Amino acid sequence: MAFIAAGNILLEYVIGGAAVARSWTSYFATLCNHKPEDFRIIVHSMSEDYGHLDPIAVVVVCVICVLAVLSTKGSSRFNYIASIIHVIVILFIIIAGFSKADAKNYSDFMPFGIRGVFKSSAVLFFAYVGFDAVSTMAEETKNPARDIPIGLVGSMVITTAAYCLLAVALCLMQPFREINVDAPFSVAFEAVGMSWAKYIVAAGALKGMTTVLLVSAVGQARYLTHIARTHMMPPWLAQVNPKTGTPINATIVMLSATAIIAFFTELDILANLLSISTLFIFMLVALALLVRRYYVSGETTTANRNKLVACIVLILASSIATAAYWGLSDNDDWIAYVITVPIWFLSTVALHVAVPRARNPKLWGVPLVPWLPSASIAINIFLLGSIDGASFARFGIWTVVLLLYYFFFGLHASYDTAKEAAENKMGDGLKKVEE
Repeated sequence: MAFIAAGNILLEYVIGGAAVARSWTSYFATLCNHKPEDFRIIVHSMSEDYGHLDPIAVVVVCVICVLAVLSTKGSSRFNYIASIIHVIVILFIIIAGFSKADAKNYSDFMPFGIRGVFKSSAVLFFAYVGFDAVSTMAEETKNPARDIPIGLVGSMVITTAAYCLLAVALCLMQPFREINVDAPFSVAFEAVGMSWAKYIVAAGALKGMTTVLLVSAVGQARYLTHIARTHMMPPWLAQVNPKTGTPINATIVMLSATAIIAFFTELDILANLLSISTLFIFMLVALALLVRRYYVSGETTTANRNKLVACIVLILASSIATAAYWGLSDNDDWIAYVITVPIWFLSTVALHVAVPRARNPKLWGVPLVPWLPSASIAINIFLLGSIDGASFARFGIWTVVLLLYYFFFGLHASYDTAKEAAENKMGDGLKKVEE
């Protein structure tokens, strides 16, 4: 489960970086007074989803790779200054957008009904990828027990507020059917007669996306470094350059994959696949939290372990049944929810009442356990039910590839490493495999 989660985190960062790199090209085109698609090479002999080649996105990723390899401190300083500029641009977009607001554009407030809202919510996870990169920086913060939770929760609150305000401003400026997919704000300002503003928006977007790519490059390289330290991935990926203090090999490998995908793949495919990967990871995190709080190997009794397993299985089963019914049914029939939702609720109640906690957080912990993680499991799985089948097929192929690699290579290499560590008395074997 840990390897599948790790593999999907890497997939999330690669796809997210590829999507942002393609958007970079679109906004760069608008800055140069071109249409968003003008700088892409269209190959008619290839599939529509993969035939819009984007060489500029590849160049951008290569530049980001060089910056990420040179210095973490330098990258941090660049991000610090760039973030201040980006906040100013966001405030400008919100204020200028609301100054051109037309309430008539909100007259058809939910044009695709409740299903459209949840389908959009599933893809909207695209916008939240990145805040979890804060967790990868624990080795490079002075007080991680305090700073990491503040960074995670703070960035989440700011991201949510900013996204909502930007979305409202965009939809009030331009009817939703006329919003440009590739460079929405630049085109919207041009449509309301503020052509000069599109240059500020495009420049701000380019700077913002450059920052996103750099943060993503730093985060994904550190994920891969941690995995490689266990020998689940080739250990040369864990090497840190003594001069720059950065994992050069991991950075180059991850950004090479990002550049290849950015060159070929259309944005809508990337968005759906990214959303599946992210929702799946967040569900696993919530599940892992329940296991961590209620189970300690060697201390939890067999009876309590069995009760925990039963509760988790029921929470998962009821959530999957709710999502499957929502995704497969075309009408507004609600009879199945009368069965599945109470099962989820009673399973969570049973976990709260019948299973004693085995571990409490020492410094900082998620509140409202088990209710918050249980609700997270249900919501993430429910949103998965709104994503198209083709994206699930791609996700399934990636998971199969991960499992084949794990069972034929990763499992054996990590076991040998742990056994060697135990024989050399370098630690507690499997428990201390990373060290």
